[in-house]
Amino acid sequence: MSPVKHLYNRVDTWLRGLPQGAYAVFYGAAGGVGVLLVGLLLSQELLVVQALTMALVLFSLELVFGINQPTTED
Repeated sequence: MSPVKHLYNRVDTWLRGLPQGAYAVFYGAAGGVGVLLVGLLLSQELLVVQALTMALVLFSLELVFGINQPTTED
């Protein structure tokens, strides 16, 4: 297994083990940082308001609906 694939699997396993609130914080932060990086790369502008908005929306949706977390329903 390649080192990149091994690292991906370790991070994926760690993220899936997080509680829903902690996962939502990580998810929102990752989205906000992504918007900042893409904004800097494409337009050389610091899109702080858009990044904070994206982070807040992703955090809220993940916290309320928990789409990316496994359910415990049987």
